[in-house]
Amino acid sequence: MHSKIRRNSYAHININCKNIMRQIEDLIIGLEILKPFLKLHGFVLESYKNEKKSDGHFIVATFKNGRKKFIINYKDSIRQVIYQFDNSIVCHDFYLDQLGLADNKRLLNFHSGNKLLEFKHILEDFEFLVSDFFNGDCIKLKEFSKRQDNVITIHNEKLRGEYNIKFDKFRIETARQEFTKKDFKRSLEIFNTVEHKNLLIELDNKIIKYCEKHI
Repeated sequence: MHSKIRRNSYAHININCKNIMRQIEDLIIGLEILKPFLKLHGFVLESYKNEKKSDGHFIVATFKNGRKKFIINYKDSIRQVIYQFDNSIVCHDFYLDQLGLADNKRLLNFHSGNKLLEFKHILEDFEFLVSDFFNGDCIKLKEFSKRQDNVITIHNEKLRGEYNIKFDKFRIETARQEFTKKDFKRSLEIFNTVEHKNLLIELDNKIIKYCEKHI
């Protein structure tokens, strides 16, 4: 009986490892489409991270150019694309929508059946962001980041909730990263900005309590 349980456990681990490796391979292939453009604009790969979230394992690829970051969360397909300048954060779809390009953007579906096509669409959308994000001072990005709490004036309530949940998930991941860097004050500050407290898992609550005791 015990040997059967062990075999099933090992099989589960092997399946997870294979899935993660496949995700990494798919992401690397897709990023090759974006790298020439990113390199041209001074972005270099900062990190690949395998992160486990409530809905499975994600691969997070981060490209950096000074105070700017371009981040992709990947699981079987692209799940989230983020543009960051210092602490200002904007998701891909929100960024383009606020620029008035809702009808022009190419990346319309993060979960299409064609994984490489998603990367090609991101590359095409990059052209809309050259003046503000890639070559500019991110003036619009910073403005749109502040607007996230007032997005209900531009979009309906359902979309506002979806955007805020995306931001909250990113905030939580960032707070965890700050904790691993032992910046407990910054980690706690970011956790306190999370609106959807139901997204916090037991680990997050333990981190928060630890930070409160050590700052």
